[in-house]
Amino acid sequence: MADPTVIQCESACTVTLQHEFNVPMLQISEQQGLVIGAAILGVWAVAWVFRQVISVINVPEATQESE
Repeated sequence: MADPTVIQCESACTVTLQHEFNVPMLQISEQQGLVIGAAILGVWAVAWVFRQVISVINVPEATQESE
């Protein structure tokens, strides 16, 4: 957390400013980051498997003889 800046007025008032950079997505725990990373990796792996299956299905068979 940033140190607060204190501004003192000539009259009887005091103003305190506190500057914070708060991005909720960057304030996750290590465990939450691992869960998100595992989910992304899982989706990528499933997509890769689908791509491999589709490429196997689309390969023309070289063993067929043309008439």
